[in-house]
Amino acid sequence: MDRSRVHEEWLMRLTKTGLAPLFTRVTDASGKTEIDIESRFARKDSKERMLAEILKESIQKNQKNQLFLYKMHDNGIKKAEKIVDWFRSLQIIFPETKVKALPIRMKADSELRTYIGDMLRKMGTGVFDISVASKEIDFHDFAEKLHVPQKIIEDIEDIRNGIVNFAGKYFIFAENKKNRTVLIQLKFSHNLNGKAVQFDIDEESDGTQRLLDLLPMLFAMKEDSHAIYFVDEIDRSLHTKLSQYFLAEFINCCEDTYNQIIFTAHDVNLINIDDFRQEEIWFIEKNNRGESCLRPLSDFNLQKGQDALKAYLIRKVWRCSDDKEG
Repeated sequence: MDRSRVHEEWLMRLTKTGLAPLFTRVTDASGKTEIDIESRFARKDSKERMLAEILKESIQKNQKNQLFLYKMHDNGIKKAEKIVDWFRSLQIIFPETKVKALPIRMKADSELRTYIGDMLRKMGTGVFDISVASKEIDFHDFAEKLHVPQKIIEDIEDIRNGIVNFAGKYFIFAENKKNRTVLIQLKFSHNLNGKAVQFDIDEESDGTQRLLDLLPMLFAMKEDSHAIYFVDEIDRSLHTKLSQYFLAEFINCCEDTYNQIIFTAHDVNLINIDDFRQEEIWFIEKNNRGESCLRPLSDFNLQKGQDALKAYLIRKVWRCSDDKEG
């Protein structure tokens, strides 16, 4: 697609013999769109098929930039609804993604709080316990101590009901106490010289804060057997050992489920064919035109017993082409 139209669109079903199309869509250079709906999508005499045939005609006129799949979803075609719902269930974690209202969730869920505390301890972060502190404060006085600009203070105080996240701390406003609010924040206990010392979240290392973004994902997978997460830069701010430990925990806790993590990483030490199949590891490199090319490790004919990481590091740099490197 581009800004003006969808040039090609297709929906495929994976069968024992390969990919079978349910529908295909192509727009030619003159702007004419052709959509072919296959009988395996819906029988010709079915209501869903007749509705889909009607909907594809409107694509020709005013909706060239809309996905046909989404158009069918909007008009109640069940098969399209299931597919779009599946896409909506995907959970995406970017490097800057923060778990929404984590302190509030951990205050309400002691199991989650205990799990994350135990994992941080096992991972050697120095944290041996997590608690959730809450107290009623005067937000205006609190914000002045932090030198928050007056305009931001006024905007926040205009909130009658709701939750505001500011500098890693959560403020809950209630309509009957507009000038008062409840401050909720996580406290991390460290053992220093035999004494317990509590740190705020902004005093923790970037690595510990990154684990707070990732660990709730593993906790949720204990209750969900079909979760799919996309994680961009899973190794950001993490030592190799921590990244490896996290992935090993995922493999252990999800062995008998359909849960998946699809992640990107820069740390080449995560190339491990003991834990991952060769076709599960993909490389992304750019060609001379700045185009990204993806190829699986299985394309490189890795020999039995050969060290995958060493083979990757000493390999001759390949370019995006149809030729496979031996």
